[in-house]
Amino acid sequence: MKAVQIRAFGDPGELIAVDLPTPSPAGNELLIAVEAVGVSGADALIRRGALAAYGFTEGFVPGNEVAGTVLAVGDEVDASWEGRRVWAFTGGGGGYATHVCVPLEQVLPLPPALSPADAVTVGGSGSVAHFALRHAHFAPGEAVLVRGAAGGIGVMAVQLAARAGA
Repeated sequence: MKAVQIRAFGDPGELIAVDLPTPSPAGNELLIAVEAVGVSGADALIRRGALAAYGFTEGFVPGNEVAGTVLAVGDEVDASWEGRRVWAFTGGGGGYATHVCVPLEQVLPLPPALSPADAVTVGGSGSVAHFALRHAHFAPGEAVLVRGAAGGIGVMAVQLAARAGA
């Protein structure tokens, strides 16, 4: 399979395409053929080396969320998942690849009308914005101040608040 690794910490030019073995799903995992990958601020921090103290090293494959089609499942997963379109949280990396294995509890089926690219666009940012509004006890008719509304989470928070009656 193809993957993108961090050759050396620094600018995006230090990301390189490499060949790696295609993983096999174990136990409760699903093997996903990746069609879209979410690119997060955390990925950029990891690439630059700002999070090296947390164990990220050169050679790391970034990517926290993916969308695609399930190709195979581990022996603890119902075979009906095979062939389904899904969104998945990778658990910390590995998504910048053509294939990734993800535990079943980190996977959601995609609605038929939602493309993989749209799924990763709203996936992580949408859930963070949703829970932030929920934590703030937002109610329809209230005003919401979103600092940094130009980023993915901020844009989603504005859209979700407006849709909910802000």
